[in-house]
Amino acid sequence: MNFDKNSRQTDSLSVTYRQQPPTLLPVTLQPATLLLATLLLATLLPSLACVIGGSGGTAIPVGRPASFEVQTATPTLNPQLATSAPAQTEPEVVLPLGSAPTDTPDLNATPTLPPPPPDTSTPIQLITPTLELTPTLALTQEVAAAPPTKPKPVVEPDPPLQGGDWDFETEFIPWPNPYGEPCPGARVAAGWTAFVENGPYGSSCMNENLYQPNVFSGLKSQEMTFDFIAANSGVLRTIPTKVGHRYQVVAHAKNDRSIAPVQMALGLDLTGGGDWTSGAVQWFPWDNTAEDTWNPTEETITATGESMTIFIKGFHPMADQGGKTVIDTVSVTDLGPE
Repeated sequence: MNFDKNSRQTDSLSVTYRQQPPTLLPVTLQPATLLLATLLLATLLPSLACVIGGSGGTAIPVGRPASFEVQTATPTLNPQLATSAPAQTEPEVVLPLGSAPTDTPDLNATPTLPPPPPDTSTPIQLITPTLELTPTLALTQEVAAAPPTKPKPVVEPDPPLQGGDWDFETEFIPWPNPYGEPCPGARVAAGWTAFVENGPYGSSCMNENLYQPNVFSGLKSQEMTFDFIAANSGVLRTIPTKVGHRYQVVAHAKNDRSIAPVQMALGLDLTGGGDWTSGAVQWFPWDNTAEDTWNPTEETITATGESMTIFIKGFHPMADQGGKTVIDTVSVTDLGPE
């Protein structure tokens, strides 16, 4: 006969009691509840053992083998009571109350302040202003004070050039025609130089005039012939000058009537050249052009060099009869600086 913990033996009958396996329900214990249950079980287990041991247990006769059937309870999940599995949490370690540490303050201990928290703020950069002086070299142009302006020295004008050979009153010098023209008794006043052009019908002749109706002042005048000659002819002379001085030139001329009247002109060369055909000569037509009478002309010019040449020229445009020309009374006056 078999016995288990729920069986009881009689003389004629063996009755076996089997308990139904318990139905297990999911139970979730909180840490505080688990701690309390542990302490309670630790207190009640010894008493429960005494009670169970002292209660009426069934004695097994001596000499009979004893057999026990140990059944293992298998928990059954009730679908109706099943709920979603709780979130898995990290188990907490629960210490017995008896072993819990106790903080006993030391009355003689010196209080210690906790270290200050680390400074995690952004470091502040201290900027110390500095003044840097960079030397620079500047070139400063020094303007020297202008010396006191000295008054320009007064240059006295030269005395007028007039009379004598300017009036053709000195001697006359024999003059040969450069082109071989027959000019018997040809002469030129001292201080003057004659120039002639070889035209298509020959060139002029130079003579000393003593005929008083053809003299403007004094006793003589310079004569130039143009009968049947178509050409230029005249006289020139060069004088010293002062730069910046103004010079007034005056001359007189008279020409006989001709079908083609003689054209008179006054020429001034500020370079002092002696070529009447040069481009440096400035030509000024005669102020008056009436025939058979004395006609003055006048020009004022500023000297640019140390000499100036004066030209007195006549031009007979056609080789007609007449046109004889006489020159007299020439003067140059220094008017001083501008």
